[in-house]
Amino acid sequence: MHRQTLPLAALSVWSKLNDVSFFDVNTQDLGDAKGTALVTRRKLNSKETFEKPTLMIVPHDLILSAELVDECAKVDHHLRELLDVVGGHSLRRDVMLFLLMHTTDNRCQPEGQTVGIKNPWTEYVKFLPSHIPLPTTWSEEERMLLTGTSLETALIAKMSSLIKEFEDLQEKTAEIAWCRKFWWDTGDLNLDAWILLDAWYRSRCLELPHSGESMVPCLDMANHSAKANSYYEEDPNVGVTLLLRPDVELEATSEITISYGETKSKAEMLFSYGFIDENGPESQKLVLAIEPIPEDPLAKAKLASFVGKPLLTISHGEGNTVWAGPFLYFMCLNEEDGLEFKVLQETDGTRSPLRVFWKGSDVTEATDTFESLLDDHELKDVLKLRAVTLLEDKIEQQLQRLARSAEAIKALAR
Repeated sequence: MHRQTLPLAALSVWSKLNDVSFFDVNTQDLGDAKGTALVTRRKLNSKETFEKPTLMIVPHDLILSAELVDECAKVDHHLRELLDVVGGHSLRRDVMLFLLMHTTDNRCQPEGQTVGIKNPWTEYVKFLPSHIPLPTTWSEEERMLLTGTSLETALIAKMSSLIKEFEDLQEKTAEIAWCRKFWWDTGDLNLDAWILLDAWYRSRCLELPHSGESMVPCLDMANHSAKANSYYEEDPNVGVTLLLRPDVELEATSEITISYGETKSKAEMLFSYGFIDENGPESQKLVLAIEPIPEDPLAKAKLASFVGKPLLTISHGEGNTVWAGPFLYFMCLNEEDGLEFKVLQETDGTRSPLRVFWKGSDVTEATDTFESLLDDHELKDVLKLRAVTLLEDKIEQQLQRLARSAEAIKALAR
């Protein structure tokens, strides 16, 4: 995707024009894996002080949220047309379309033509990076590194979803004149561009108490740290304010950091932000998708009626390894054990959704609790042994995949 970019030095001009206030901090390219960051201009100290030092204020009308997309669509007929045709599926997708409109507007400028109505984001997108190292942007060889990990299936599903979204966009806008002229006839809009838009959103999106999922310009320059020295608040009448945490003392040129999520696993951090925080939680977690036994005649019914997703989670932390796989207990049961599926006749003559019964009791809403439901069964030890056997099989399969992945990576390195 060809687009105009602006140097980081120009951000101060954009900030002044749009009333973004910086207090004792500025943006700086750290020149390493962190890229652009917020750094202090002088020593800062929040120890033994009642007031919380303010570092940045971003006005409410700059926050890219569902509200801003809706407001802009009321006056921008190009954006409205685009949202009517392919929008409405999710906030993420609507924001991606909003960002796409403003990168399109940038590309139209050399020809003296405009698409859409300009707003502060028209210029701000020029500061966004052209590459973000999320797994969706990796090469095929790099993606092989994830073979056998919990991110393998997640990445496959995400790539499939992005491809479908892009094909849907292409199909539904092919006959819109301005879309055809600036996107499809030129070949300028391709799958890589759509993947970048998704990476922009996922890596820079914050959860705000009033605006919900949002992108906040300038604040999105702050990097993550498990030991963040600042935090942000939202006031719907003011906007988003970045504040120094209590009991913090920083030297000049120190990096200002925020937390992207204290409970996120290393896999989640890599998938959504493109890095692993080495100082993050020590616990290690592997999440694997569970597929039903192919020859099980009840396989489809079990998948359809299970509460939640059929996942196996293996966690290691503080010297202990634990696993949780509710679907394994459901998966290993048969009709002769006491499992039944029924569709009941309602009083109005209609049929109910699929119901699940265990030893005569309706457990439709509790299919993820069979580990405890088995405690009253006379063969509970045998049934639980089946689940453990399925667990061992899944782990062995995963170890084999990891071994094959390691061999393939060694072959590429030669």
